[in-house]
Parts: sequence; structure tokens; C-alpha cells
Amino acid sequence: MNSNSGAYKSWHKPNQSENARTMQGYYNVTNKDKYIGDFTQVIYRSSWECSFLRWCDMSPSVVRFSSEPLSIPYKDPTGKLEECFKYHLNPNDIRNQPTKNYHIDFYVEVNKTDHIEKWFIEIKPQNKLKKPIPPAKDASMKLQKRFVKDAKEYLMNESKWKAMNEYATKVGAKFFIFTENELSRLLGKFFLEKPSK
Repeated sequence: MNSNSGAYKSWHKPNQSENARTMQGYYNVTNKDKYIGDFTQVIYRSSWECSFLRWCDMSPSVVRFSSEPLSIPYKDPTGKLEECFKYHLNPNDIRNQPTKNYHIDFYVEVNKTDHIEKWFIEIKPQNKLKKPIPPAKDASMKLQKRFVKDAKEYLMNESKWKAMNEYATKVGAKFFIFTENELSRLLGKFFLEKPSK
């Protein structure tokens, strides 16, 4: 499960500086027997992820859990766009798309009374699931650049999540994307409470 997790976490450490864009850090696991892997390296990269970890740790329905447990390869459709345009190559041809690694946020095993469900979880804001709308032709350069950035991220996420869904199905698990809507319903007080650093 976490054969490549330790190496990734060793170089992709949480940004705990005051000017970090999101709240990041190491979660202190209470029920250590529930955690899969090194419980001293339980990373969260947002306050939402920290809330989700507290739910995993404290909820009696969660049997086991892990943060950033594995990575899977996916094709990045935006990785060589400039080269494709320069050499008149088809950017939709997977041969022109570099292979990258996608690190899933969480793995959770949930007790469903008569069976255990295995979940792979990605946590994202709802607005990241919406296809970006192109700005007007006379829009400012700032808006146009923002659209290009958002469109690339959207295409890359689509490819990541397609690969993750296929992997989850292969190993008998389910893949979910939790936004603030799902987190609020699932976590209740854990989502509403402000995480402590």
C-alpha cells in the first residue's frame, strides 16, 4: 500500500510557514493502531484535510486509514502543449503526453456492518470540479492567463481522476472526490471545528 509513500513525503514536506497558502502540517494520530504506515508522517495540506484526518482517527466506523498512501501513473494532457504546437503534433495523442505520478490524498477502510468498504479519497474545493469558462475575446491579459491556468489544471485533474478510478476498480475499492459539501455532511462537527496547528 505505502511502498512509495515514505519517499514522497520525505521530499514533499508540508509548508508550515506563516505565508503558506493553506494550513499544512503533521497530524498527531490518537488511535495509532488504526493508521496504516508511519504515524509520525501523517501529513495534511489544508484545514479540510486535517478535519478529515480527525474524523478518520475518531470515527468508530473507520477501521483503518492512511494519508498519501500511494501514487499511480497518469498521462498529463498539458505537459507538452508547447512542443505539440511548435512541431504540429496532436496533443490528444497519448504518445505526446508525459507520464506523471498522482499522489492520492487518503485511503480509508470503512465498516459497513456486513462488509468493509475500501475508499480512495481526493479532497478538492467544489469550484475545481467545474469546467472553466473561456473569457471574452477582449478580456484582460490577467483573465486570459487565469483561464489558461485553470483549464490546464482541470484537464490534468480529469486525467488523474480517471487513472485513479480505474486503479480503485481494479483493486476492489471506490474512488471519491470530497468537496466542502461532502465534507460538511460527512464530518459534521469535525469539519466545523477549527483545526489546531
